[in-house]
Amino acid sequence: MRSLLTFIEKFRLNVKLVLGFSVGLLVAAVIGFNSLSTQSEMTAEIESLYDADLLGISHLKEANINLIYMGRALRHAMIAQDDAARDKAKAQVDTARTTLQRELAEAKKRIHRKDALDKYEEFLRHFNKYNENVVHALAMVERERINSSEAAKLISSAEFSALGSAADDTIDAIIRIKEQGSLQTLESVRERAAQTRQTAILLLVIGVLLTLGIGILIGLSIQRPNERLRNSVEELAAGKVDQVIPYVDYPNEIGIMARAIAVLQDIYRKANAQHWVKSHAAEISTALQQAEDFCVLTQTAVSKIAPVMGASHGAFYVLESDGCYNLLASYGYRERKHLNSSFAIGEGLVGQCAMEKTPIMLTAPKDYIRINSGLGEGPPACIVVQPIIHGDRVLGVLEMASFQQFTEREKAVLDALQPVLATSMEILDRNVKTKELLKATQEQAERMEKQAAQLEEQQVEMEAQQAELLETENWFRSVIESAPDGMLVADAAGQILLTNPMVEEIFGYTPGELVGGTIEQLVPERIRPGHAKLRETFMAEGRNRAMSASTTLTGRRKDGSEVPLTITLAPLPPRGTRGKCVSVSVRRT
Repeated sequence: MRSLLTFIEKFRLNVKLVLGFSVGLLVAAVIGFNSLSTQSEMTAEIESLYDADLLGISHLKEANINLIYMGRALRHAMIAQDDAARDKAKAQVDTARTTLQRELAEAKKRIHRKDALDKYEEFLRHFNKYNENVVHALAMVERERINSSEAAKLISSAEFSALGSAADDTIDAIIRIKEQGSLQTLESVRERAAQTRQTAILLLVIGVLLTLGIGILIGLSIQRPNERLRNSVEELAAGKVDQVIPYVDYPNEIGIMARAIAVLQDIYRKANAQHWVKSHAAEISTALQQAEDFCVLTQTAVSKIAPVMGASHGAFYVLESDGCYNLLASYGYRERKHLNSSFAIGEGLVGQCAMEKTPIMLTAPKDYIRINSGLGEGPPACIVVQPIIHGDRVLGVLEMASFQQFTEREKAVLDALQPVLATSMEILDRNVKTKELLKATQEQAERMEKQAAQLEEQQVEMEAQQAELLETENWFRSVIESAPDGMLVADAAGQILLTNPMVEEIFGYTPGELVGGTIEQLVPERIRPGHAKLRETFMAEGRNRAMSASTTLTGRRKDGSEVPLTITLAPLPPRGTRGKCVSVSVRRT
């Protein structure tokens, strides 16, 4: 029963519905077919009853009546008083005989029982003899005409009457046989009808029971999986994510629903695992943020991570300034003389993990450290070595060992905490460096305050010197401007930097117009091409020069006219960003 129910459960819903309706339709079809078949048989029997018995009886009775008509017509012919009445009676005899023979022929077609056939043969024998006597009597009546005493004697004789009675009794016997057969056929039809009713009722009961059974099976095949799937959904809603979802292998709507619930379970399991991972990661991250130095940070990390992962042993190695990873914190760790607490890049699993920058996991490692407690010790079943990476730097290596295999969510916690640890270590390193830098900055600030005080004193002195220099410069400027000779200052490139009013008057320029111009614009055009070389030679020599008195010097005014001049050149020392300059004294001659 259970295997049949399981077999039906795998059907699709439309197949189940079709199966249920098909059973009912099949039962109805069987009942209908049986009823139709029985009805056809009964109709055939009734038709046979009508054709073989009732029509046969009708023909026999008609023959019997015509037999009586023959005797009556014969008597009428015997007692007829004239030829017309006699001929009419003879015609009636012939008609009755012909009709009797025709009816006998039709009746014989419908006689099938042996006893009826025997009676029919017996009737023919009696009828033939009776018919012979009738023919003989008619002949005698025809001969005697008026005097029919012989014919009357023949007709009234016991033998003649016995033959007629025997024929009549025989045909009555055949009729009774046919009637009895009809009754038997009718009784058979009645029995068949009753049997058909019983069969129909039985089939109806069986069909109802079968349909009810199939309906119950189909209902259970729908209800039972739905109940189990509903229980699975309720368990899933209650947080039981490890329950096995049934019917996922069914190729029907139940299987589709079960697979959908399995997908939902997988999503819920992942979400639950992520919530578990995130909650523990957040808790440990909060604890890590309160650490103020590397010792507290690493010890907090290994002490918080190990219980969450179910680890019985843990060690935290941190990168030091010498390039090695030194043991800084541990969990359930006991120092041993033959074990190193410092590893270089590529040395041991710690150094190899730091070099490859990828986690390393070993299952049932041999010759490994034994995890011990107060009750005993034993080798770990699984170890994991996790690099703590920030950017491209491996800041530390965390090693965990457990008696059991680490699950995916436990490894997910470690993966989730890796960037948190790396960030915390980087921030803590920056904080330490910031504190060191702040201390150095404070010391430097103190030194700068002292230097600022010294600079302030120097600035006061420099301001006094600048005021004095400015006063001196103003005095020299007033001396230059009040000089009776024209004066100007130019740099090594020949650009005019300073002029006094007298030189501007000599060359016909407005105040300040010459500043920014060149010496060459004051030289006549005929000697201007070679003047730049002369200026460079003078700047290279760097000594005073008074132009020769024997040489007539002229200068070019703004309006293009020339004026005779006496010129004295004196080099000036470099000052500030300016290079060598020359002082030019100009006087009219």
